[in-house]
Amino acid sequence: MAITVSFTTSQVVGAPQNIVLVDGSTGSDVSAVSRRIYFQTAISTYLVPSGTTTSYIEWPLASGNTLTSDVLTTDQALNVTLAYVDINGSVVASDTALRGFTLYNETFYYSLTQAQASQNQPPPMIIQDSNYYSNKMILRTEIDSGNQAISLGDDIVSAQNCYERATYMVTNQGDYF
Repeated sequence: MAITVSFTTSQVVGAPQNIVLVDGSTGSDVSAVSRRIYFQTAISTYLVPSGTTTSYIEWPLASGNTLTSDVLTTDQALNVTLAYVDINGSVVASDTALRGFTLYNETFYYSLTQAQASQNQPPPMIIQDSNYYSNKMILRTEIDSGNQAISLGDDIVSAQNCYERATYMVTNQGDYF
């Protein structure tokens, strides 16, 4: 039976720089000797761990079904490709999926919630600040809009633009929060 490529991706709270990819592919092909992972950005560049000289991450079949890659420095919309390759590096089977990785901005968003919760005693300064709440809503909207651009529109450029606006707010948090 030929290889049917499938995979899942995630991030781990506390390590937003890492993408965890789990290979759920089924079937086999005796010519497949390795896998390659491509993380392609909205501007068609590739993310790879420091020191990698190719546009992909080599993932030997003997290395198991889970790969953690330290490739992110900010939230990203990425076309993720898992390719099975033969001894010559030719693709035997592959699958590509557009995914959003938003743990940097989600973590910051949660820190805002924690700050609100810690102000139960009078005077609740953050709770009385309408600009704070408006900006928190904008941050949430940008993250969610990026996710919708992926899930509903398969639109990497719009997703990345939304994520970048959210990141701008986080980077300039003194102006917004």
